[in-house]
Parts: sequence; structure tokens; C-alpha cells
Amino acid sequence: MALIIPPAAPKEKEPAPPIFSDADMEKFLEGGKSINSEICALIVGPPKTCKTGICLDCRSEEDIANGMKIVYIEFNHDHGGRINKKIFQKDSPDIIVLDPTEITVDTDGIEAVDYIRTMAKTKALFKWLKTNKDKLKLKAIVVDGADRFLSEVCERQMRLDQNIDVTGGVSLKFWMSRNRYFHDVMDRLLEIDVDKYIISHPKEDKDTGKITYGVQKDFPDRVHQIIETRYDTKSNKYYAKITADRRNNPDINKDIVIMEVKDGKKIWLGFKL
Repeated sequence: MALIIPPAAPKEKEPAPPIFSDADMEKFLEGGKSINSEICALIVGPPKTCKTGICLDCRSEEDIANGMKIVYIEFNHDHGGRINKKIFQKDSPDIIVLDPTEITVDTDGIEAVDYIRTMAKTKALFKWLKTNKDKLKLKAIVVDGADRFLSEVCERQMRLDQNIDVTGGVSLKFWMSRNRYFHDVMDRLLEIDVDKYIISHPKEDKDTGKITYGVQKDFPDRVHQIIETRYDTKSNKYYAKITADRRNNPDINKDIVIMEVKDGKKIWLGFKL
């Protein structure tokens, strides 16, 4: 009996590469003629060192008169944004403070953070802000607690994905999964053509003892400016220092007093970027 060999299955036709017309290229070039010079800054410092104050003081008098908005997104547990707005910003309706954390309740009534929905909600918010920034009259977006977003949202979802206990060791490939979660959200923020401020807290590396910015280690390379804040107990003053800037900034590496305490009263001096 002769061996019958079935015919080879036909190869799937590869999709044709996209064709960009001359009109497409003209539109592409037109979009590059006007480039916004918005600020994109990572602000790092210990708690209560005026990071929020710097962000909420970013509007000029003209911006305030014209109703320009600040959207302040909190991942921090201390809710410094809403407290600062209430006490120091006269509860301005043009400062919008949001917490995108999504909570689920199981059948036993136990609440837990839904990390996937939290990340999805944050990305959806950034997408909406990008589309509607002009209608909203958006001046700036602040993300407070980028370090906690990395460790308490992205990392915990990664551990759930891999069934790793919160105290368990993690291999390099799983850290990469955590980092992808982080950048997948934060890159949506960086695409928006308004001023952007990302607040984080310094963190000590357990292995090297080196102080880091608390965010994913590649993220500082994606911002335009890094600002470090501190409080000096001897002078009773709060300082900010621009430690990196892609612009030709004459104030780089200078200690700038942003607030001082006299006779028990805090005097805000400001820090214009």
C-alpha cells in the first residue's frame, strides 16, 4: 500500500506592511513644528519637606485668575494633597485631588485593594486628561507616592501573579514584571503635554546601603528635572535643590530656601520652576 503524504498546509499570508502616504507624512511633520516646554519633574524628599507645597504652587497669578487646573493624584496614605489644599489653598475648586485606589469586598465582607483595577483606572484617567486637557484648562498633573505605587500596587500584583508571599524572595524575571506594570502606567502620564510632577520618597537599598529615589531605577532618566527637598533642624528652614536638569538651569545644585519657621510660624517663600 502506497504511503499517502497529505499536502502541506498553505502558509498564512503575512499582513502587508502599513503604507504611509505623503499626506500622512505632512501631518506628521506639522505636529513637530510646535513643541511645548512643559516641566516634567521628579521631586524626592523625606515626608513633610514641602514636596506637595512646591507642586500646588506651580501656577502663576495669571493661571489662577484664568481658572487653570491642577489634578493631584494620591497614592500616599497620609492624604497630604487634600490636607494641603484645604489648609493652604483655600479649598480651591481648581485643585482636583483624586485617589484612584480601587477596593473590592469578598463574600466575607473583607476589603482588599484591587491592584489591576487601580492600574487600569489610573491609565484611563491619564488617557482622559490627555484628550481633554484643553477643555479642562489643565495646568499640571501631580502623582504623589510614586514609590508606594511601585511597591504597594505594582509589586503586590506581581507577587499575586506568581503566588509569592510578601516576605518571599523574588527572581529577576519577576522584578521585570513589576517594572512593566509601573512603566505601563507612568508612561501614559509622560505623554501628556502639561506640567507633570512626580513625588517620591528616598529609600535605602538593603544590599548596598545606597539611597535611591524609591521609584523604578530607570524612571529618573525619563524625567526632565530632579528636585531634592530636605528640612534643616539647625536653621529651621526647608530647602529644595535641583540636582539634574536637561535645561540650561543656572540654579542647578543650589540650595534654595522654600519655607522657614520663625516664632513658631511657617513662612512660605516658594520655589518657582
